[in-house]
Amino acid sequence: MLRKIAAAFLVGSLVGSLVGSLLMTVPVVLAGDFGSVRGGDRDRVPVISAKDFNLETLVGKVVLIGFWQTLQCEACQTYIPWLTEMQARYGEDGLVIVAVNQDRDEAAASVLLSKIHPRTQVVLDPTGKMGSSYKLEGMPSTYLYDRNLNMREKFVGFVPEETDSLETTIVNLLEQEYKD
Repeated sequence: MLRKIAAAFLVGSLVGSLVGSLLMTVPVVLAGDFGSVRGGDRDRVPVISAKDFNLETLVGKVVLIGFWQTLQCEACQTYIPWLTEMQARYGEDGLVIVAVNQDRDEAAASVLLSKIHPRTQVVLDPTGKMGSSYKLEGMPSTYLYDRNLNMREKFVGFVPEETDSLETTIVNLLEQEYKD
């Protein structure tokens, strides 16, 4: 009788451990390769790899692609909060911020990811292929597209005192209609 109880206990423990492990794995699988950088679905920052990013899916939106690094980019420390402010202020009007991280180490990127607006699309480009395709000249770099995905502005560097003109350009592009 004790053997049957011990065997049942052992099987129950193994099943419980297996189920617990599966339940802990499910959120990671559902979150994708990189997962969520903040808790809860409401605070979820969508993170994808550069190979999965497709600008064409954003036709009809005003798109700001901002390249940044956590390491070796002091200006990026103020650039990320500005991107977040623009997403919060103009996201409902059709602005999509795509924040492309160029750090080779994902852990380095996580330092600033916690400061990014939850509706900002984050792209991790640790190999620098996406950055190379844009022929980046410095960090941070900003590329602004109209609703027809025509590049309208390009800025290298970030000077907070000079953001008013970029914001004005964003507002002007948001006021323009998408032309099919």
